[in-house]
Amino acid sequence: MPLKIAFTEYNGSVSEHLLFEGREYQVGRAESADIVIPHPQVSRSHIVLRANKQADNDHVWQLNDMSSTGCFSAGIQIKHLTLDKPHVLQLGPVPCEFTPLALNNVVRLDSQREWRKQQLKQYQTQLQQCNSSTALINFARECLIQSLGCERASLILFDKINNYQLGVGYESWMQGEDFTGSRTIINQCIQANAVRAIGNIVCEKSLNNQHSIISHGIQAAICVPVCIDEKPVGVLYADSTLGRRYFTQTDIDFATSLANMISMRLLFHTIEHKLSLIS
Repeated sequence: MPLKIAFTEYNGSVSEHLLFEGREYQVGRAESADIVIPHPQVSRSHIVLRANKQADNDHVWQLNDMSSTGCFSAGIQIKHLTLDKPHVLQLGPVPCEFTPLALNNVVRLDSQREWRKQQLKQYQTQLQQCNSSTALINFARECLIQSLGCERASLILFDKINNYQLGVGYESWMQGEDFTGSRTIINQCIQANAVRAIGNIVCEKSLNNQHSIISHGIQAAICVPVCIDEKPVGVLYADSTLGRRYFTQTDIDFATSLANMISMRLLFHTIEHKLSLIS
């Protein structure tokens, strides 16, 4: 049966990889590895995974530790392990989840990715009909809520005149002390000009003691920059209070593609406005 590996990336997303029988897989820090975990304490070739055929023609995955920093299960170092059930292992300091999958679960994962692709095609058509900032903001909010399952979401376009404070897209729930933690996430996203995805916020020391995070019970949040000419002009922001604990790379790719589509639409509006001034 296939094997799924999941671990948290630097941007906070959960990276998921599907492994199939018939070949050997190298997992480690090296760029040439089949699955790359870019952490300095992960060895270049940390573990090797191979599916061995059993008497009943099924396959069981075997893990062999090849590293200098070790592979640990519940604090106990291991060199070899049969992955016949879900395991959470530490590759050096990086927790990884290994889950054998039935084929129907693989089909479900592939179907979800295809569904997201179809969603984006549909959204792209709908986006062409947004002829105002209000329409664009409403459209983005509905996309994030429906597709990511977050309860609160907005497209926030910055006000350059007021030193990039929150401008168009400012929602009623973005009030003072009720939004401090979310504002921190948005600032981190803008400063890095990169996606900020946080699952299980209670484990984030820079966020878990902030009033708005505690009072609203925010569990997870995602923030994606919306750019024109590679400069942030706004963000897509969404958060969840009802059980979501992480965002997968599929979620990140979807939100990033949506942000890129919105960026192109904003650029079109800018060009259209300049042409109208000329004419």
